[in-house]
Amino acid sequence: MGSNRPAARNQRAKLAADLNDLFKDLQSNQVKTVGNYHLGQLVGQGTYGKVKLATHALTGQQVAVKIVAKSHAAIITREIYHWRCLTHPYIAHLHEVLTTESKIYLVTEYCPKGELLEALIRDGRCKPSLAKRWFRQICLAIQYCHSRKIVHRDLKLENILLDSQNNIKLIDFGFTRECESKKLLESYCGSAAYTAPEIIVGKKYSGPEADIWSLGVILYTLLAGYLPFDDDNETVVQDKIVDLDYEMPNELFCKDAQDLIQSILREDPKERFTIEQILAHSWWMPRSDDDEEGGGSGAAGPLHRGDLQYLRPSHHLCRRPRPW
Repeated sequence: MGSNRPAARNQRAKLAADLNDLFKDLQSNQVKTVGNYHLGQLVGQGTYGKVKLATHALTGQQVAVKIVAKSHAAIITREIYHWRCLTHPYIAHLHEVLTTESKIYLVTEYCPKGELLEALIRDGRCKPSLAKRWFRQICLAIQYCHSRKIVHRDLKLENILLDSQNNIKLIDFGFTRECESKKLLESYCGSAAYTAPEIIVGKKYSGPEADIWSLGVILYTLLAGYLPFDDDNETVVQDKIVDLDYEMPNELFCKDAQDLIQSILREDPKERFTIEQILAHSWWMPRSDDDEEGGGSGAAGPLHRGDLQYLRPSHHLCRRPRPW
């Protein structure tokens, strides 16, 4: 009989602890569970909401949950509509959308290696072999979007994540629009450093060609470790884009890379390479020096936090190293 007393005490202690935890949960203003997901730590912060790591209660699968106030429902409706229709190996999967009285929860694929921007900040510019791998995956994701008659319009390093296998996952379809073959777009959107010149000067523009311009900026940045159009002042950045004012040092860009980037970053949208032409370019051919540039596991020397600039609030970008 005496042997049952410790067990009874342990049971009462567990009951008291469980009741106390439940009481705290009921008192708390923070939501800890949504649907079948237990919300965990904060992993990101966006313009209209925050992103938390979450775990499925039954399967243990980790996901990312984007939490947006319902007051922003009109803003994210189009994003949800397009994103849930996209199924591609290099686009982060939108698993489901949950709602409460005050919040909208976008349950998405979790990419533990974070933003491509952060990888460049941490490891420096890519070796050509890694740049080819990542850039090909980005191109295939955009080619798929364009085949579905939609354009992304906000391609940048912050909107490209890396999964556990170091593969690209495209995210953030807030500026995505339908693109008909003869219909031009008008609204200015995206980040200044990645914006095509026709958008900057206020012309109506073709969505696919604007996306391709952004691809050229991304390729340049992967190989150089800094943006092609770089300045502390956003107006100066825009002037440089319109004037095609950028350089490609021979020590950072082989001849094929220079030719490909120049074929993408053309002022006239109609003269820019298509994605099919990009994927067929000779730059993709293996070279003996693809893995010889720089150090580390897939990069060519680290950048530093001091090498970042803020062209817009909440948009930090890689910067060209100063000459002094």
